[in-house]
Amino acid sequence: MTNRHNVEKRMLERAAVREFIRLYNGRHPVKLRLLYQHDRPDAILQDSRGTKLGLEITHLFYDAAEAKALLGRPDNGASGPASPLSLAHLIAQLNALIKRKESKKQSYDPSYPISLLIRNASPTFRLSEIWAAREHIRKPNDQFMDTWFLTRDGTPDWKLINLDDLSH
Repeated sequence: MTNRHNVEKRMLERAAVREFIRLYNGRHPVKLRLLYQHDRPDAILQDSRGTKLGLEITHLFYDAAEAKALLGRPDNGASGPASPLSLAHLIAQLNALIKRKESKKQSYDPSYPISLLIRNASPTFRLSEIWAAREHIRKPNDQFMDTWFLTRDGTPDWKLINLDDLSH
């Protein structure tokens, strides 16, 4: 990874973890704080009881062209998606991220539990549309203590959902 990519990745992760902590702390009595950013997992948090928690962070984009556009990178002549945008495609991207992060987590040897945070960076579909298709979202396995989904629903405000509660 280039240094620019590492800096950009850390900034995206920092923004995601700040929003996660703000929303999490707003609804849980045991508060979290960021101790430091790390590699494997991406962040180390500590709760108000002194317990550490690892947080693996990933970002969901509709596709590579959307990611490049949102991150301000040139698209090298691409003119957008070849076919109409589909929610099924975004859900497939989400499922692939969950699977990839679960297999990556197996190589960790932490002395604390790890949660997964998926930040939906794509403005393509709203939370209400994604939630309506929840039966198609891959159920997280037990690799992570929790699997969180951070997204917007057509407003500037972020929403936080625990994907482990998909059956509800």
